[in-house]
Amino acid sequence: MNDVTQTVLLVAGGLDVHKSFVIVVIKSTSEDGTVKTVKKRFSTFRSDLEDLRDWLLQNDCHHVCMESTGKYWIPVYNVLEPAMKEVRVCNPKWLSLVKGEKDDNKDAARICDLYRNGMTKSSYIPNKQIRILRELTRLRQKYVQQRTSDHNRLINCLTVSNYKLDMVFSNVRGKSASRIVDLILSGKPYTDEDILKCVYSRCKAPREDILRACHGFELDKFQRQKLQIIQSNINNLTKEIEKLDQLIMEACEDHKEYVRLLMTIPGISEISARKLVAELGTEMDQFEKDSRAAKWAGLAPGSDESAGKIHSRHITKGGKYLKPVLIEAAWAAVRSKNPYYRCKFEVLSLRLGKKRAIVAIGRKMIVSIFHMFLNMKEWH
Repeated sequence: MNDVTQTVLLVAGGLDVHKSFVIVVIKSTSEDGTVKTVKKRFSTFRSDLEDLRDWLLQNDCHHVCMESTGKYWIPVYNVLEPAMKEVRVCNPKWLSLVKGEKDDNKDAARICDLYRNGMTKSSYIPNKQIRILRELTRLRQKYVQQRTSDHNRLINCLTVSNYKLDMVFSNVRGKSASRIVDLILSGKPYTDEDILKCVYSRCKAPREDILRACHGFELDKFQRQKLQIIQSNINNLTKEIEKLDQLIMEACEDHKEYVRLLMTIPGISEISARKLVAELGTEMDQFEKDSRAAKWAGLAPGSDESAGKIHSRHITKGGKYLKPVLIEAAWAAVRSKNPYYRCKFEVLSLRLGKKRAIVAIGRKMIVSIFHMFLNMKEWH
């Protein structure tokens, strides 16, 4: 970039972050208009990152910018955040050079030039407390997905042996079905009375159908041991999820009021509220307006128009973790007793279809959350 462009920051640094090293370029404009450039390479070990921080301060550089490269930018950000006036993290697509005209030094210099001239778009980085909470909720989500995958694998293995539990129980992970699975995998001979003892009195499934579903082919030694391994993994994951729930509850202690506000919205449970706080944060000022919050969550209509012709209105990319929570909450909201979202959904689904309508409901929910957090008021 040409240094003649109007400069917003007289001294700024650009960082090109990699797994094992960081390239840093500092550019400063003197009183006579000349631009001085210094560059240096640092390792990503903690001691070297601290040397990087000290070197930036020695060169009177308090504003730096870098790309969000994988997870490698996070340790750099954690070291620089307390010492710098601003550490800006940007999406790489806004900073990329033309292919064939780039190397590490050019990348760092371009990032520095764009940043100094006010041409970078900052990504939203929440405070450290929210980032820690986010890591916990995302780990919990991964464990829940793994447990669901293992449970489906367990049921499929039983189906292969002609145990039709999924045909008679509405919830195969319920208490009655789980006790029957334990009985089948125990390896001990059992009678119809033993099966019926596993069924709770409130179970609505016909007892004759339950007995017919539980008489499959006899499991051999290897099938039984495989199923026992899967079941053991499910139990272990359940214990880890319970531990994470406790940690998440402790991490949300300072955000209890925000969790309470979110739970006033139809369809949002306590678990969903904690996920929303972790992904969205509590400071709405960085979004400026509700439409930007919806776009950041990946729920705003996109813009692809040329020569007066609209080519696409697909929703924007983004919100990899936030969007599923809002869509799940939207489905719960349209089925709740409160009629507001249900009525909106019924009207929209006639024109857009159910899938697009539920995305629109999710967008309405994040707009409500934006104003609730901004004004600290309950949903109404």
